[in-house]
Amino acid sequence: MLSRVGEPGTYSGMDLSPDGARVAHLRQQDVWIMDLTRGIDTRFTFDPAAAGYPVWSPDGSKIAFSSQRPGLLGLYVKPSNGALEEQPLLTSPEGKTVTSWSRDGRFLLYVASDPGTKNDVWVLPLETGGGAGKPVPLLQTAFQEINPFFSEDMRWIGYLSNESGRHEAYVRPFLASGPSGAPVLGDGKWQISKDGAQSLFWRDDGKEIVLLGLDGSLSSVEISTSPAFRAGSPQPMFRVPTATASLTATRDLKRFLLAVPPGEPEKPEPITVVLNWESALKK
Repeated sequence: MLSRVGEPGTYSGMDLSPDGARVAHLRQQDVWIMDLTRGIDTRFTFDPAAAGYPVWSPDGSKIAFSSQRPGLLGLYVKPSNGALEEQPLLTSPEGKTVTSWSRDGRFLLYVASDPGTKNDVWVLPLETGGGAGKPVPLLQTAFQEINPFFSEDMRWIGYLSNESGRHEAYVRPFLASGPSGAPVLGDGKWQISKDGAQSLFWRDDGKEIVLLGLDGSLSSVEISTSPAFRAGSPQPMFRVPTATASLTATRDLKRFLLAVPPGEPEKPEPITVVLNWESALKK
């Protein structure tokens, strides 16, 4: 079942709140928050500097995002109710984009650009008082590593890499405290996709990963992590419209929110929500 939410406009960088009731997204270089029930879109950031993709905290109380301030690119955090101004978590010269917040609230995954190693995966430990610890590189190779995502139990991260010549989805173990005490990736690596991937979503019970393919098709991959990690073969679900600007999903992967491109420049389309997609598989 399809339904529309919000007014026509330009939507990108979307992330659904943990309860699925709100979506944080980019609009006119700022972060906005839309109440999906009421269809009201509220501006969230106000700095003249452009904001980057937003990510909700696991309890929905905060939103992290990147932004370029004078001379530095930083990661910032702000209460989702807008009651306080954003606070910097990390500032440094390289470009960076936050992608995932761990379920226990202790870590942020982000991608940082480097002239020598292209896009790399880093983790930023968060302190109880609201600050941040020392950032730690998890993946620094000659290839592009993007879109890292924590599993719900924090034992794994999924990410995309073009090490094979095109972007495919992979899973690696994540250790919150490695031999040196800092976070590190464990031994083992599993390729999840087989025909390329643009992004991945991990279900909140850890038993499914949904992949967005290079051709715009969504596929479901059954996941088992006990006694060892195992991934099934991708099973087709449905295809998103060509040139969909952004895609996000509820934590249970039952609903998908798509920013559908306009049919004509003067008639932009609003966001489209795909509900009960499982029923389409039975036809």
